[in-house]
Amino acid sequence: MAEDKALPEGARPPLARADSAPEALQRLSHDIRSAMSDVLGGLRLVETARLDPHAQTQIDRIRAAADTLATLVDDALFVATGETQIRPEEDSVIVADWLTTLGQRWAGRAAERGGRFKVVIKSKMPERLSISAIKLERIVGNLVGNALVHGEKSDVVAEIYCEADEGFFICVKDGGGGFPDHVLNADDGGVSSDKGSGLGLSIARALSAEIAADLALSNGCDGAGGCACLMIPWDKIIWTADPEQVQEAPDLSGLRILVAEDNLTNQTILRQMLEAMGAAPVFVTDGIAAMDALRRDEFDIALLDIEMPRMSGLEVMEQVRASEGALAKMPMIAITAYVLRDNREAIYSAGADGIFGKPIGSSAQFGRSILRHVGKLPAPAEGPEHAALVGAGLAPNMDGYRFEQLLDAAGPEGGAELLQRMEEDLTAVRCALDGGIAKVSVTELRAQTHILIAIAGAVGADRLCQLAEVLNIAAKRAKLDHLPVIYSHLRVALSDLLDLIAKRRGTST
Repeated sequence: MAEDKALPEGARPPLARADSAPEALQRLSHDIRSAMSDVLGGLRLVETARLDPHAQTQIDRIRAAADTLATLVDDALFVATGETQIRPEEDSVIVADWLTTLGQRWAGRAAERGGRFKVVIKSKMPERLSISAIKLERIVGNLVGNALVHGEKSDVVAEIYCEADEGFFICVKDGGGGFPDHVLNADDGGVSSDKGSGLGLSIARALSAEIAADLALSNGCDGAGGCACLMIPWDKIIWTADPEQVQEAPDLSGLRILVAEDNLTNQTILRQMLEAMGAAPVFVTDGIAAMDALRRDEFDIALLDIEMPRMSGLEVMEQVRASEGALAKMPMIAITAYVLRDNREAIYSAGADGIFGKPIGSSAQFGRSILRHVGKLPAPAEGPEHAALVGAGLAPNMDGYRFEQLLDAAGPEGGAELLQRMEEDLTAVRCALDGGIAKVSVTELRAQTHILIAIAGAVGADRLCQLAEVLNIAAKRAKLDHLPVIYSHLRVALSDLLDLIAKRRGTST
C-alpha cells in the first residue's frame, strides 16, 4: 500500500474525487443557474417608475445585460458538460423586443463615457429574424462596445433598416478616428484572438459567418468615424406576425394551482404572473408541505421546484404517481434550473408532465402551457388534437436552419457521431411506439413521446415535436380511440426525419 505523501506547509489537501469532473460540474451548474435566476427575478421586481431617470437607465441596462449573461452562462455550462449536441438553440429574434433591449443595454454605458447611444430606425421593421438570438446579441454587443471604446466620447448610433431583396441592416457608427488600415484591408479583419487586440471584432466576424450574415467595416469620407455594418440575408427576415409570439397572456380564472417553491423571490414572481392571469395559486415551501396540501385539497395542477427542503420535487412526483384516485393523474410540472439531459430524464421518469426552466420568461407561454396540461387550452377551430387527427394546422415539418446549426456546432466528427446516435435513438423510439400502439400501452407511449419531444425539439423537427406532445397528452387522458390516428401522422413525420438523417449520414461519410 502506497504511503501518503506529506503536504507542503500551508497547502490544501486535494478535493475528494467522489464525482467525476462532468458530474461535479452538473451539480455546480444547478447552483449557478439558481443564482442567475435570483438575479433576474430580483431585477424584475424593481419598480423603476419610482426611480429617477438616471437610476431607471442603469436598471434597464442591468436587466438587459443580465438576460444576455444568463444565456451565455447557460451556453457555457452546456459546452462544459458535453450537452451541446442535444440542446435546441433559440433561433428567432422578435425585432421589436430586441430593439427595446438594445437601447436599454447601451444607453447607460454611453452616458458613463460622456456620449450618447441612439437607435435610429430608418424603414419598416419585420416581425422576426430567423437567426440565433444570442449570436445576434453577441455580434452587436461587440460592435457597439468597440464603438464606445474607440469613439472618443462621441455619440454612437445604431442605424437599423431593411432593403428589399437584400437584407436587414444594422450599422453601428461612431465619431472617433476610424478603423486603422490593417483592420480595413485584411481578409480576417486584421484582428487577433488576444484580449485588447481586436478580440471583439474577431468574435463579431466569426459569429457573423455562423449566421450567414456579412460584416463590413468602413470609415467616413475624411477618414474620421468608423462604421461596422451587419447585413442579415433577406431569406432570414419574417414579416408576418407569429400568433404564438404576439398572443396576450391567457385567462387562468378558476384554476387552483399548487406551487411548491422555497425561494421567496421566485415565489413573488410566480405569484405575480399567476394572479395577473386570474389563477388562485397556493404556495408551500417544501416537499412535505406540498404532499400535505395535495392530500388535503384538490388542485388542477401542481408546479414543483425540484430542489426543496425535507422532500424534493422528484420525491413528491413519485409519491403522487404511486397514490390512488384522481391525485395520481393530476398534472405536475417541474420548475427547475436543472436543464441537462440526465436531469430531464430523471424528472420525466419521476412522473412530470413537463418542465419549465428557470427563469420563466414569457407569461403568455407559461399560461398557455398550464392550460394545455389541464386540458383547457383555447384554440381556433377545434384545437391541436383535432388538427393532429385530420393532419391539418400543424407546424412546418422541419426547421432546416436549426438542424444545420446543431451539426455545425458539433463539428465534422461530432456531427457524424450525433447523426448516428440520433438514428439509433429514433429507430428505437419508433419500434417502441409501434409496440405501444399495438398493445395500447399508455405507459410506453408516454415514456417514448417524452424522448421524442426532446430530440425533435432539439433538431428542429417542429411538426414531429408537436405531434409527440399531442400523442402524449391523448395517452395521458386515455383517449384510446384517438391514439392510432394521431400516431399515423406522427409516424410519417418520424420516418421523414429518419430519412433526412440517413441521407446526411450518407453524404458526410
